[in-house]
Amino acid sequence: MKKEIEPTTSIYPLPVIMVTTHDEKGNDNIMTAAWTTNISSERPSIGIIMGGNSLSFKNIKQTRDFIINIPGQGLLKEIDFCGENHGNKIDKFKETGLTKIEASIIGSKLIAECPINFECRLRDIYPMDSANLIVGEVVKVHMDENILTDEGKVDFFKLNPVVYSQKTYYSIKEGVAIRGFSGKK
Repeated sequence: MKKEIEPTTSIYPLPVIMVTTHDEKGNDNIMTAAWTTNISSERPSIGIIMGGNSLSFKNIKQTRDFIINIPGQGLLKEIDFCGENHGNKIDKFKETGLTKIEASIIGSKLIAECPINFECRLRDIYPMDSANLIVGEVVKVHMDENILTDEGKVDFFKLNPVVYSQKTYYSIKEGVAIRGFSGKK
């Protein structure tokens, strides 16, 4: 039997990302987020849900760029720290010891310790009730070679990502099937 509950956002665990931004003076920030998704594959674009009062949101509006850094579980403490602390009070790069790397195209910095980095230019901002959908067009991707398969695809078990839901961090343990396994009619 199913139980009716109040409306919730607990769909399923989503990948944890670390968004790096900068302001017009060159001050860098890191924000942890988990409400993110692919938006378009034709013009590769990624969406992030972000509060309007956050430093990262203000930076993105100013500079019109950001980087989505995908961490592995080895950065769990840094992930949590960047999500629990505000960049207008501290330098998160300094406090966590994470390494900044210059991006190829945009002004925000890559996090060296994150195996995947997507350089994004702001495409659109869609205001929502309590937050904003930030859509960034991916203009360059950086991937550590040691997480790639021989075919050049991401091996998620080597990446060892963190997923998040209901105030809990999770890991992925196994692949259960390859798309198309059920056959076509």
